[in-house]
Amino acid sequence: MLAEFTGYDWGIVIVLVLIASMPGYLVRKYIKQQADFLIAGRTLSVYLATATLTATEMGLITVMYFSQQGFLNGFSAFTIGVIAAVTTLFVGLTGFMVSGLRASGVTTFAEYYQQRYGPGVRVLGGLILATAGILNYGIFLRTEADFVRFITGTPEVVTLAGMNLPALELVMTVLVIIVLTYTLLGGMVSIVITDYIQFIILTVGLGVTTYYILMDPTVGGMAGIASAVETHRPGYGMNPFILKKEGTTLLGLGGLFVAWQVMHWTATSCWQTQAFRTAAVDSPRTARIMWSFTGINYFGRALIPMLWGAAALAYFATTGGLGEVKDIEAMPRFVAAILPSGISGLLLAGMLAALMSTHSGYLLAWSGVLTEDLLAPVCRAFGYTLPDRTRLWITRGFIVLLGAYLLVFGLWYEVKSSLWNFLAVTGTMYFAGAATLLAFGLYWKRANIGGAFAGLIAGGAPGVLYLVMHITTLIVEPEITQVGHVPVHAVAVFSAKLTENWIGLISYPLGILGMVIGSLVYASLRGGGGSPSMTAGAKPEVQS
Repeated sequence: MLAEFTGYDWGIVIVLVLIASMPGYLVRKYIKQQADFLIAGRTLSVYLATATLTATEMGLITVMYFSQQGFLNGFSAFTIGVIAAVTTLFVGLTGFMVSGLRASGVTTFAEYYQQRYGPGVRVLGGLILATAGILNYGIFLRTEADFVRFITGTPEVVTLAGMNLPALELVMTVLVIIVLTYTLLGGMVSIVITDYIQFIILTVGLGVTTYYILMDPTVGGMAGIASAVETHRPGYGMNPFILKKEGTTLLGLGGLFVAWQVMHWTATSCWQTQAFRTAAVDSPRTARIMWSFTGINYFGRALIPMLWGAAALAYFATTGGLGEVKDIEAMPRFVAAILPSGISGLLLAGMLAALMSTHSGYLLAWSGVLTEDLLAPVCRAFGYTLPDRTRLWITRGFIVLLGAYLLVFGLWYEVKSSLWNFLAVTGTMYFAGAATLLAFGLYWKRANIGGAFAGLIAGGAPGVLYLVMHITTLIVEPEITQVGHVPVHAVAVFSAKLTENWIGLISYPLGILGMVIGSLVYASLRGGGGSPSMTAGAKPEVQS
């Protein structure tokens, strides 16, 4: 039975959400140019940078997809957190890619492409980044709304002024409008300030909830969780290298998945929300320290919700209903059942703080990419340079459009597979080429424009193919016998074999292969000459 979400809980939520968001409205006077809006004038200290990066990447969607992994794969899912910690710590301690990215003085990640390879590479890279990022971002709100529904017991419809209105959609719309408003006003400055407060609220909520979960007698503590994993996730719940197949269902992680995750997390600093933080710190040294701290935070970011998911497995195994509850719903249904009044409100406040910090960071990131890496370069190609102030207002316009997209698309689209796998594949579609271009641009002098184009295309192609095939199987009805000249059953069979593990694993080597072969072929065609692109020391477009 679900515990009642009381008016006292709602009061906690409202007060803490207001505390977490109000400072974001007070910093508009500090925004005078695009660099202030996008990267806070490159003034972030290591503590502010680490807090804002962790807050943005520890969203409610993060809690949902990692808890789903814990419920499905037990303790073997913790491997993802270990890989995230080790690879990110490696990036921080060595400065791999992030030191060179900060030293280049760029604002957006794709701006580095122009600085190193040329404007055409920037436009293509920006297009891939925007496509991957917006697809990735579009699924957040529906899943987050489900969490709110399960925790609060919100009815589907409420009656206001004689009208029947969708209750959950109204709640989520209000939250998005709050985030939109302070992001529009203060950009990165607002985000940094609100993220810091939201990070504190989130941390308290996570800690208190974890205590109640481990103390719950139905769960039975760590011993009860371990017993449930051994019984209901035999083998693959303890060993991340085991992958079982039952019918069309894959159970466990497997070696391919583990290898993919190592590459994925090493490249994660290339994601635009994270690249903005690297660009916003005050020095390359600060960037290294920030990423070292972030490696530790990433471990907890994965481990805590995965533990909640595994505890949900133990709870439903004890109380019944294990075969009926959906994997993505297990954790929110579980915590809603065991948390007392007051603690439920604290948890929801923490989760909504996480939601706001993630959405503000993503809105700023993709609007900045659309302006700086797509619209502005295209305008320059036609002989018109957008003034700095104009770019600032265009970026704000894109934020509004992305907010509308999120509300329309994000509240009705439902992901059919593992959330983490879907997000990781859409990320890999960009990561594979982006990490290749940055690493080879920094550490291989022979990298050139030919290799850059080939690396982007080769690294992104598997992810594009995956999305096309899966969308085709969702759109086409099973009764229809063919799509053009291709039988539907053939599309479905190919789509089923095109697993996320294979897509993730092959994308990175293809990106590297494209870069090496493309660079060598391009250089030979030019008689051994280098790329006609700008040098690594070229002046970036958006200065602090």
